[in-house]
Amino acid sequence: MNLPLLAVSIYWDLPVLLVVVSLVYAATRHDRWDKIIHEATGWGLRITLFLAGIGTVLYLLSTYI
Repeated sequence: MNLPLLAVSIYWDLPVLLVVVSLVYAATRHDRWDKIIHEATGWGLRITLFLAGIGTVLYLLSTYI
């Protein structure tokens, strides 16, 4: 069975990179794990929304222009 949706892609690494970058950034600012997780969750959400916004704008530009 050939599933193109599950094909090897660089985008499978994106969620891992988001988690790692958020945790490392939060760990440079805080020492306690509860604060690190709280800060990393906020940063992960902000990065995800930012990338989704850029993706939406690029999709709209490529579709309608």
